[in-house]
Amino acid sequence: MYPRRDPHFASPTGTVLVDAPADLLDLTAAQAPDWPVGAGESHVATVTSRIGADGSARFHASTYEAPDVVLPPGLLAANGLIGTVIGAFVAADPAWICLHAAAVRLPGDDGRLTVLLGDTMAGKSTLAIALAALGQGLWCDDRLPVSAEGEGFALALRPKLRLPLPGSAPAPVRDLVAEHGDVREGEMIYLDLSGSGQAGFGARLPVSRLIVLDRTRDATVPELTALPVATTVKHMVPVTFAPHLDPVMRLGRLRDLAGKSTCERLSYGDSFRAAAFLLEGANR
Repeated sequence: MYPRRDPHFASPTGTVLVDAPADLLDLTAAQAPDWPVGAGESHVATVTSRIGADGSARFHASTYEAPDVVLPPGLLAANGLIGTVIGAFVAADPAWICLHAAAVRLPGDDGRLTVLLGDTMAGKSTLAIALAALGQGLWCDDRLPVSAEGEGFALALRPKLRLPLPGSAPAPVRDLVAEHGDVREGEMIYLDLSGSGQAGFGARLPVSRLIVLDRTRDATVPELTALPVATTVKHMVPVTFAPHLDPVMRLGRLRDLAGKSTCERLSYGDSFRAAAFLLEGANR
């Protein structure tokens, strides 16, 4: 069903070698079909898998203490493998951190990234895909490695949505899902946007805007308000992966990134209305 996947994963810090069954490696092609093969025999990190009798998977990384989570077989396990590979290459080099965030290129960004920050279920993926459906450049919907220079690194992972779509989803979003949602497991559908403006693996752009998402049912009209750098950093701490940096260094990196960016809070109730609101503001 999927092309054979070589166990050597390229990354900005070096090759990550993965020890996992061939069928599990092949499943990563559903989510990361364009992830290139790492060059050479040397590697900066290894990821190993432990497969249960029922096909469930657990992963270990050589560069950090990966959470001991048991993942069911299928795309969920493959997603966990990809996440561990990302963690492994980030933790291999102090120049890198990773944000649990979405990122897009909006009009007026002048070749820079707008990063959407929020906890799980804050609406990052839905908002990012809604913006992609409106013609904006998608960088990522979930994981953003960031260099010491403040550049976001594109991994070209397929964005995912939970089905069914909300009733408020406009035609462009429904059309995008219908045309590009060719991989599905349970309630999750993965979109192949490689030919629709999504950044390719290895592309880099500097981060220039950080938006903290505040989705509440009461927010009928989207609203953007300025946030102090310190408040933005407070929101960034729990969504930052950097186990290889001590707390002082980690805070310093986040303060530096926020200090060079426009920091805002987006209060909204509906992701699709919020996407139109952001795009309208960017076009002014």
